[in-house]
Amino acid sequence: MDVRKAETTDIKAAVELVERSRRQFQKYQPTFWRKAANSAAATETFFTGLLAEPDTFFLVAIEGSRLEGFLIARKFPSPPVFDPGGDTYLIDDFCVLEPLLWLSVGEALLSHVSTLIHEHGGVQIVVVSADRDLAKTEMLRRSDLSIASNWWTKPLG
Repeated sequence: MDVRKAETTDIKAAVELVERSRRQFQKYQPTFWRKAANSAAATETFFTGLLAEPDTFFLVAIEGSRLEGFLIARKFPSPPVFDPGGDTYLIDDFCVLEPLLWLSVGEALLSHVSTLIHEHGGVQIVVVSADRDLAKTEMLRRSDLSIASNWWTKPLG
């Protein structure tokens, strides 16, 4: 497996992975994770723009010619009432081809980006994960991440 910086040719496969994740998340929380009708097109535009964005790490994991996972880490401002001692990076878009790959592909992506962020002066990462994404949660625990916050939601109406 090769973990490397994403290229334009990786965008379509990354969009397909995130769309698959969105359909699954929508089953977990139909209102909070409701997929927008144009989400694929909007994501393709967004991901393409991230390739050149400073303070963003967009990595892919490739096995042969197949994209097996990707991760995007973006510098994220800390609230003015907290001082973690340096830069925080938010990892929101982080997907693998199938749940069994979290412990290999997901872990490799997370380890690689953690090294890059540390080398660039970052002091912490924050990873978004759906509550019922159990395979990803297990990988995050095994990678020594801890839960800092939970979001609770209730549809109104």
